[in-house]
Formats: sequence, C-alpha cells, structure tokens
Amino acid sequence: MNFDASQDRLLEGLILDYERDGLCLVGLPSDVDELRQKMIHEMSEWINCASLDLGAAKDLPEAIVHLAKVDRRAVGKLYKVSRRFPAARQLACHPWLIELAKSVMGTRLVSCCTFVNVRIDLPDEERFLLPIHQDFPYIQGSLNGVTLWLPLFDTELEQGPPSWIKGSHKWGVLPVREENSPGSGAKSFSIANADEIAERHQFESASVKAGQALLFSTLLVHRSELNTTDRPRLNLQIRFDDALASESIERNYPEGLYLNDSFSASYPEYVQ
Repeated sequence: MNFDASQDRLLEGLILDYERDGLCLVGLPSDVDELRQKMIHEMSEWINCASLDLGAAKDLPEAIVHLAKVDRRAVGKLYKVSRRFPAARQLACHPWLIELAKSVMGTRLVSCCTFVNVRIDLPDEERFLLPIHQDFPYIQGSLNGVTLWLPLFDTELEQGPPSWIKGSHKWGVLPVREENSPGSGAKSFSIANADEIAERHQFESASVKAGQALLFSTLLVHRSELNTTDRPRLNLQIRFDDALASESIERNYPEGLYLNDSFSASYPEYVQ
C-alpha cells in the first residue's frame, strides 16, 4: 500500500513535526475510522450481552459509567477482553497505519506489537494513571518505535489526554528503577530523575477528536492526566516497531512486560 501524491505531501509535514517534537496529530482515513466505530459497537455488545441490565444508556461512555456503579469489576473484565476484539486486532495491523509507521520510523519492515492496550479511564479515578514515563521499558521494541493513541470518542483536555514534553524523545532512553508494584504493571518502572524532570520542564497536551490520533515516539516523555469530567476516557494504544533495528535483532526481539520479559534482563544498561 502506498500513499498518493496529496498524502505524501501531508506525510512530509507530519514527519517534520514528529522529528522535531516527538509526536504529531494524524487524521485517520475513512476505513481506519470505521474500525474505531466497529470497536465501539463490539464493546457495547459485550456490555449488552454480558452485564446486568443498565437501563436506557444512550451511548457506550454512559453505559460504562453505569456499569462501574453497579459492578466496578465488570469494567475491568471489559478492559481485558476488549483488546481481543476483532476491531482492535484489525487496527493493530492495518495497512495504512503500517505504512505510516514505516515512513515515520524510516524502515522497510514493520513489527506489529502483540499488545494492544484499550484504556478505560473513569471519571476522577486516579489509581491507574501513569506517572512520568517512556513507553520503551514496557514494550522493549525498537528505539525508533511508535505509539498510536487513538480515542474512541472526542477527547477534550478535561478528560485527560496524555501530556508530554516536546522534543524529549531526543533524550534517549532514560535510566529507570524497577518497582515492586503488585497488580499494576503500568507502575513497574519509575524514571530515576522524574522529580527533576517535572520541575525543569513544561508538559503540554491537546484535545484529540474522534477520527484523529496522536502518533508519538516510544521515547517521548509523557504522563497520564486525570479525567475530571463525568464521562470515561476511552482509547486504544497501538504500537509498531522497526523489525530491522539492530538492538532488537541482537537481543532476540524481547517481548516486553506484557509477556514477562523484564527490562533489566533485556536492557540492563538502563536500569539502576
């Protein structure tokens, strides 16, 4: 699959933004956006078929809020199963997204990450928010890998899209400490100088509409933000790596935290 001339011009601008800032805002083509809508349908079907009667919920966000009030654990089950839905798997290897990742990473061959993360961040719920981090220690793909942050619905600033430090992908892999955090794989690491980073650098964010996505470097320093609205924040995180990256080949393609490859075993030089 190749981009046409107009897409090529748009892509050139995106690559310039990405190389400078470590991220860019991408408008999704219609067939990718159809999968976003399919994902909404599949999550809604699960709630309708597997959960208690929620009454007349008008849409998926409202249904999830109601479900959390009735049975918070059921939301956790939806979180786990939704990453296996056909729409999530189709997005994780969609040809257009692969070509985009290939162009941004500057490679001829893309590796599709096994782990597709579906985030369900409930209003005012803090316990699953991630502190300052880079994705690389969790994914352990290539150093030029990318993350696609794709919202299922319009995500305004009040709903807490991620915040980031522009240009921080140029800092390389930051030293981390491995933490003993039972039940929270997301908090398995902490950046060694996170407090200093927070004091010296400014984080910024942006609203992201349905039909758009944030594309950012696996080395971009970013963090979760609190959802202060009455609707959940729903998004997918899809990741691609460079299958030809020397660090991946030399280390026999570590699977990442999702499949229990410890970062200290895969990349000990970055662990304090």
